[in-house]
Amino acid sequence: MPYENNISFSAGGQPASTVENLNFVNPGSFRLVIDTLKYPNAQFMVQAAAIPTISATGAQYSTPQRNIFASPDKVEYESLTVTFLIDEYLTNYMEIHDWLFGMVSEVDDKATRKTRDLSLLVLDSNNNLVKTIKFVDAFPTSLGSLPFDITITDVEYLSAAVTFEYSYFKIE
Repeated sequence: MPYENNISFSAGGQPASTVENLNFVNPGSFRLVIDTLKYPNAQFMVQAAAIPTISATGAQYSTPQRNIFASPDKVEYESLTVTFLIDEYLTNYMEIHDWLFGMVSEVDDKATRKTRDLSLLVLDSNNNLVKTIKFVDAFPTSLGSLPFDITITDVEYLSAAVTFEYSYFKIE
């Protein structure tokens, strides 16, 4: 795994940092940045994004009395799912659509970069950047449907979900 966090489990390590000004994270204070040159419209209408689950499971050894787990040796990341509003010209939807379609139709070579780094920017109560969660080498694997329906009585703007796979994420 190319991402290393240099975590020490030794007893003489550095003390954990303390929080002096304890404020809680506002779940509505974030921005998702994809790639402003290639996908300038897809990032502006993001409604929801969740940091995916990360897990590590050790190998299981069976014994007659019980199963024993060894220390984990691999980290597994769930997919990143993002929900975004669709603009009336479907511009942001088409950007993701074309990216997804290009993943399977474009020829694989060193000059064609099919993956992008995504950055989820966590903002504080004054909309200042607090943390960046970077999803490295991300690419879309599914794009949700657009349910047009003439029978609805209230205007509900269309949104779609896009699912990304990635190599790993890191918090900076």
